[in-house]
Amino acid sequence: MGKSKFTERQISRYLRAGYRLVGKNTAVEICRWTRSALKGGRLCYKRWYGVSSHRCVQMTPNLNFCNFACSFCWRIHEEGRFKITHDWDDPVEIVEGVIQAQRELLIGYKGNPRVPKELFLEAMFPRHMAISLDGEPTMYPYLSKLIREVKDRGMTAFLVTNGSIPSRLKELLMEDSEPTNLYISVYGPNKEVFVKTSKPLIPNAWERVLDSLDMMDEFECRTVFRMTMVKGLNMVEPEGYAKLILYANPKFVELKGYTWVGESQKRLPKEAMPTIEEILDFALKISQLTGYKIKVMDEKSRVIMLVKDEDVWHWNLELIKEQKKIEEKFDSMWRGKIKDFRLKKSQIDF
Repeated sequence: MGKSKFTERQISRYLRAGYRLVGKNTAVEICRWTRSALKGGRLCYKRWYGVSSHRCVQMTPNLNFCNFACSFCWRIHEEGRFKITHDWDDPVEIVEGVIQAQRELLIGYKGNPRVPKELFLEAMFPRHMAISLDGEPTMYPYLSKLIREVKDRGMTAFLVTNGSIPSRLKELLMEDSEPTNLYISVYGPNKEVFVKTSKPLIPNAWERVLDSLDMMDEFECRTVFRMTMVKGLNMVEPEGYAKLILYANPKFVELKGYTWVGESQKRLPKEAMPTIEEILDFALKISQLTGYKIKVMDEKSRVIMLVKDEDVWHWNLELIKEQKKIEEKFDSMWRGKIKDFRLKKSQIDF
């Protein structure tokens, strides 16, 4: 893969934040829940969809490229964040590169007495890729090939998008490259609140999101209408969100409480963080207006999930079983090959 095109200052900042740069525009970071799971601690809310936290890769194919400047974003909105390059990383090299980077970032856990050897070994062979670390992933032109490459390796792929590039979602449908979960993040119940919250850097952003929501029902995978709740900003008008949910007809709805961290602290007050009780109250209103039922909640992450109906929930549980069978098939391959397991920080190869 080619050399990163970030400045030394940018690279230093990303490394301090725990990122590992891969190629020119790709990056990976170890999620807090991955670290927690390895040591027998709490798991990520994505367990609701069958994801094993210690085997999850959090990555982005377009680090620092985004067409929104959301008020609640913890990242730095530096000049040039919204840009286009013609020099993208190759999908196959991305998947291989981020898995290798993940292994290198986790190498220190090999000798940790709190980490069972089996869990560490499993973490070296991740089974999930969250395309959501930084930037807007649909800006990456080879997204369909990237998702196909991930799934061809027996891994699940969660795509989190702001819905601003509906044409890319159409490509996923046309090229038979649906992710395992498609999240569309909706930042307001109407255009005015949406613009105030997301501060789009492109024209007709609201209309583009509506086009993406209109397409949501065409996907056969898990579809998730995602709401990041910010008190005093977009945690208003549940009726508006309800209309959008009924319009998109997703299988799931998630409400995630804003967290006062990073650069967002310069834009929003700490009071903008809603409590789990406030999120639950808002979710109950959404439920009453849409018919979607509150199914599970994670108080630590302040996430509440609603499901369309019980049939969808049972379908979700069957999907988890099917994915576990795929994982077992791929796991049997590497377990059969490893006899003398040795890892070095300088080179990790299986």
